[in-house]
Amino acid sequence: MRTGVFFVQIRKNYTKQRKDFFPYISAEYIKIAKNFQGDKDYPVLAVKDVTIIAEDESNIETSQFLVPTENQNFMWVQSEIFQYAGVTTKKK
Repeated sequence: MRTGVFFVQIRKNYTKQRKDFFPYISAEYIKIAKNFQGDKDYPVLAVKDVTIIAEDESNIETSQFLVPTENQNFMWVQSEIFQYAGVTTKKK
């Protein structure tokens, strides 16, 4: 399978969406989400499957995205933090 780069943005109102749709994700990820600008598109450079241990000790199959950070590093970040933004970036 071949894939290409696609773009994501931090979810709007992530704290509420986490409680409503992703309650198994640790609240610690809210701190990670604050490292990204709300209306900025971030390229996803790679995707990997991971198993995380939820707060209730259950195993959850999910994925992580490799994205550049604001301080010019790269970070594997839980995919649930983001929402899809397209296959091209919107120049700002």
